[in-house]
Amino acid sequence: MAPGGYTDVMAWLLGGIRMSWHGSWGIYGCHGMAPGGYTDAGIAGRKRPFQSNEKAQVRRIFSRDPTSFFFDPERAYQKVYSLKREQQADAFIELANRSTDAPSSQLNAEVCLGIATIARSEDQYIRRAIGSLLEGLTDAQRASIHLAVFFAQTDPHRHPIYNEPWLKTLANRIVQYQGDDEDIHRLRSLEETHQSWDKSMYDYEYLLKACLNTGAQWIMIVEDDVLAREGWYAEAMRALGDIETEMNDQPWLYLRLFYTEKLFGWNSEEWPQYLDRSILAFVLVAVTLLISRSSSRRLRKHLSNGSIALICFFCLPATILLYFMAGRVSMQPLPSGLRRMERFGCCSQGLIFPRQIVPQAMDTIHHATNNRSYVDLTLERWANNRGLARFALVPPLLQHVGSKSSKGFNFDEGANSIWNFEFENYT
Repeated sequence: MAPGGYTDVMAWLLGGIRMSWHGSWGIYGCHGMAPGGYTDAGIAGRKRPFQSNEKAQVRRIFSRDPTSFFFDPERAYQKVYSLKREQQADAFIELANRSTDAPSSQLNAEVCLGIATIARSEDQYIRRAIGSLLEGLTDAQRASIHLAVFFAQTDPHRHPIYNEPWLKTLANRIVQYQGDDEDIHRLRSLEETHQSWDKSMYDYEYLLKACLNTGAQWIMIVEDDVLAREGWYAEAMRALGDIETEMNDQPWLYLRLFYTEKLFGWNSEEWPQYLDRSILAFVLVAVTLLISRSSSRRLRKHLSNGSIALICFFCLPATILLYFMAGRVSMQPLPSGLRRMERFGCCSQGLIFPRQIVPQAMDTIHHATNNRSYVDLTLERWANNRGLARFALVPPLLQHVGSKSSKGFNFDEGANSIWNFEFENYT
């Protein structure tokens, strides 16, 4: 097969499976098909060429699906929309650097937006994080936000942005560690020994408390290496209103602003379900073929025992295999909009909590501080035990862009792959 031929054949087959699944092409058989064309429903006999732009579209879809066998990291991790937001955030921060206005304390704001940051060895992502979160807000929207920037290190002066002019212009409050010498000594020890588990838990609880003290109705905690999409505030507020209506005063935990599709693949917990459906497909196809042959003289000439065996034991398994190889995110995409996300949600890049649940969440985090766990895992376990609902917006409102983990030692490789691929499709 010529170079690229395998890709073209796979694109053609997968495109046919995907489009027929979503009702675009109808049903076609295993016969009468060749790369470059297909027979409409196997009846009319008219062949329609599989256009080159359709092949390119299929390759583009599956190459950006992290659950697909055909996933292409080089293509998938390319910044598209993120580049636009980075440029807009840079321009916003540059403008803030030249401003002499200082924000008010904004106590009793509707939203407390808390961001914890530490100095990183290379890029300081927090500039663009804050820039993208504030850029494009209306005056009324900005006035409803209390921005609390938390320097989560014992010597905040060592952070490169600590004395930058834009910070004093934009932040409503600078949060720093306050405690006795014993507390500071313990925190310094955690920093020096890279005990990211305990320190990240301590910092998250500390920032939640700082935001709770502002009196805000919504507590939004984001990491310092994210980018926000344009219009995120209006979307988030609309979703929060919908959640409140749906829950009808029942407790719930958070609205998730970021997730990664990598965890939404063909998870092992659901393989019994996949097997049942595959067997059902086999039975339905076999029964349909046998009934069709017995009821139609015309089909008896074509549906011999050998043909039925070929379809059931070769074509159908191949189709099912290709379906799974294509990836779950492509074949069964998450519905857009607000939805429950109580499984496979990751990570803690951006969460909005209702004020009422925050004291209990703080208590849960506090008691798990020495358990070598992480905030998101701790909260998920607690929510599962309590039966608390969790929500997310699809596509997400935030992108994770940090290639250097704030957790420090040995976490950079994992940080680089925490990415939402659909976010880049925003325009």
